[in-house]
Amino acid sequence: MQHFFVDQDLSDSHLAITDGDLLHQMKNVLRVRVGEEFVFLDNKGIKVKAIVESVDKKAVVVKLNGKQISAYHSRHIRLFIAISKKPATFELILQKATELGITDIIPLVTSRCQVKEIRNQKRLNFIVKEAAEQCERNFLPMFHEVIAFNKFIASPPHGLMLTGDGRIYDKKLSEVKIEKDENVNLVIGPEGGLTDEELKDIKNLGGTIFILGENILRMETAAISAMSLILFR
Repeated sequence: MQHFFVDQDLSDSHLAITDGDLLHQMKNVLRVRVGEEFVFLDNKGIKVKAIVESVDKKAVVVKLNGKQISAYHSRHIRLFIAISKKPATFELILQKATELGITDIIPLVTSRCQVKEIRNQKRLNFIVKEAAEQCERNFLPMFHEVIAFNKFIASPPHGLMLTGDGRIYDKKLSEVKIEKDENVNLVIGPEGGLTDEELKDIKNLGGTIFILGENILRMETAAISAMSLILFR
């Protein structure tokens, strides 16, 4: 059943979908018909089943029932991801981070980053939203503002800190002990990796440098592999 995040009140018995993008998707892409069922979420914990009652040029009207309320996850699995040179690489990582269950996505500017800003925030927000709907998440991941590496080190987040490197490492990621309810901060460097000085900064904060395997991995492969090993163990 198709899921949609909507920025509307889901507490009433009926809802009129008038948002241009969602209306276009429902009418022109999915070609919804009266009687079809969907699931709507408000990213605040409410999840309801929606049954289409009418479709016209200006709105799709649905009847809401079966409301469920979910609590926001108390455990944070944060991805601090360097901005990649290629937009497609960054987009792929965001999509898979959302599907896998990352709670926070924080773009990071490191020494070897060739791109130092987010150039198409609207597109990235759409990719995250679409991925969350596809995998039926109840909450969107928090997409934070870009942060410079030195500010990240100056004000580190709470929880276990992990980063990968194929040359200097403490242990395999599979050997790192992660408590069930422990907050985790995963740092993924850009193409070329983090510098020795950046790795040292993370070590000085009590972070662990891990290795994923014998082969040197592309940025997106390392990110997806590490997220999978952390979230599904």
